[in-house]
Amino acid sequence: MKALLLATVAVAAAIASLPIYTHFTRPEITVVAETVTIPPGDFTYRPAGRYRVYGKLVDPPLETGSATEPLEIMRFQVSRADYAACVADGVCDAPLPAPLPAGSKDTSPSQLPQTGVNWYDATTYAKWYSAKTRQTWRLPDDVEWQRAAAERFVDDAVEVEQSDDDPAQRWLAAYERNVATRGSVHAEPQPRGTYGKNSHGVSDLSGNVWEWTATCVSNVTLDPGSTVAADQDPYCGAHVAEGRHRAVVVDLVRNPKVGGCAVGIPPDYVGFRLVRER
Repeated sequence: MKALLLATVAVAAAIASLPIYTHFTRPEITVVAETVTIPPGDFTYRPAGRYRVYGKLVDPPLETGSATEPLEIMRFQVSRADYAACVADGVCDAPLPAPLPAGSKDTSPSQLPQTGVNWYDATTYAKWYSAKTRQTWRLPDDVEWQRAAAERFVDDAVEVEQSDDDPAQRWLAAYERNVATRGSVHAEPQPRGTYGKNSHGVSDLSGNVWEWTATCVSNVTLDPGSTVAADQDPYCGAHVAEGRHRAVVVDLVRNPKVGGCAVGIPPDYVGFRLVRER
């Protein structure tokens, strides 16, 4: 009897400790986010990570993928209004405040992308949204994001191998490339649709808001003369954010402009969009 009582108490404690978003018994969001479905097929991508041959940094090899399943992704980034519902529900943490677009005081929160959120905020929202809709939503990985971005993906190859004589040459080339790709980015997040649609119909890719992905940072050693990884060492304390250029941001950081960008020039703002699993 005592053993049974202890087991009952343990089960009750385990249930009480579950995250709040697992307690929902009915969906409370009936109109889900607009999505775009990208059909199966071949696509090219460049893996994320720091690749080395003989200890020297090189560009990750350009690879070809063949998707056998469609990819369904949100047409727009998660908006401030979307995220506010999760905060109001007591699940998501409040984001950092973000400015309105210049000259605009009345832009609806439903039209502005949510920024000022870290990687944990984004994944918490995905779990909450999944529970609310009784569907499965998650962050895309970096390869999926590239597949969705198509021609909007900004390739981060610099075609400069690290040199023993001038080890900073490759870093400078990457810096110059990132500065060039940023162009005339608006200082503030812009309303949805500002940056138009790509060939798949996905909106605002590679705009002024970078997007969290599910891909960890990796240090990869290539076999000399091939594109095969001899060793791969992932570090999941930072994740890839995609936008006008690829960035690696520490998971806890909500404002990378003031620190926390692990590699390259920091993004101005980071938000996210989700994919829906079938």
